[in-house]
Amino acid sequence: MKNEKEEQNQSVGKVIGELSRAAHVFFNQQFKKYSIGHAQVRTLHFISQNNGITQAELTKYLKLDKSSVTSQLASLEKNAYIKRTISSTDARIRNINITDKTKNIFSALMKVFSSWTNILLDGFSEKEKIDVFILLEKMRENAQNKINELKENEE
Repeated sequence: MKNEKEEQNQSVGKVIGELSRAAHVFFNQQFKKYSIGHAQVRTLHFISQNNGITQAELTKYLKLDKSSVTSQLASLEKNAYIKRTISSTDARIRNINITDKTKNIFSALMKVFSSWTNILLDGFSEKEKIDVFILLEKMRENAQNKINELKENEE
């Protein structure tokens, strides 16, 4: 049982940060042979589900700044996982498509993501698994609401 001092030092942010760092280590090790970082796999996953998406749409989905997305796309393009083509409707817009190389490894990449979920939820009952996702979603909503509030106050 935790004493009062340990309870006061509990931080959801600290635990989330530790989980995030552990995920980075795990995914970087797993994806090393593909020369892909784990954030790039998330990007590839979304592009695969939305082939032909524009960079602006991708930036909005990922909730990253333009330069971060540009950097990810440059690396993915250099490694032949994606191809950017000029839009047929507007020459200023580039459509992003996955390549056959991505199609060939995609299921292996998704298995790694699934395995991480299984690792994290090992020993949880079905109800606990459902509860975790409900609570995490509520936390995500709270965080997004605060971010939106901060952005509104900047304007």
